[in-house]
Amino acid sequence: MTATTQFFTALAGIFFVAGLAVYLFGIPPELKRKLERSALKAMGENKMSYIAKDQISKIPASDQEDVKQLKTGLGNAVGGGMKNPLGEAAGETADTLTSPFTGR
Repeated sequence: MTATTQFFTALAGIFFVAGLAVYLFGIPPELKRKLERSALKAMGENKMSYIAKDQISKIPASDQEDVKQLKTGLGNAVGGGMKNPLGEAAGETADTLTSPFTGR
């Protein structure tokens, strides 16, 4: 075996062991929340604004362009209104209250 083959075999083994550990034990809730916050912050959102936009986007769409524009405008208005510390606190509180049911 060459040195390159040994290196890639060892690297694959490390990835396998790490993947197996995540599969068996899961990702800690604190790490999940930290990753979620960083992703939302990168998008310029907080939890409540993201949830509000998501729920409005689930309203059944029709073929009428006015309804589609209303959904988009309403989602942006409600989500934008939640991009503040109060919206962030409300999202974190809702997440804390529902975490026993969602397993997060």
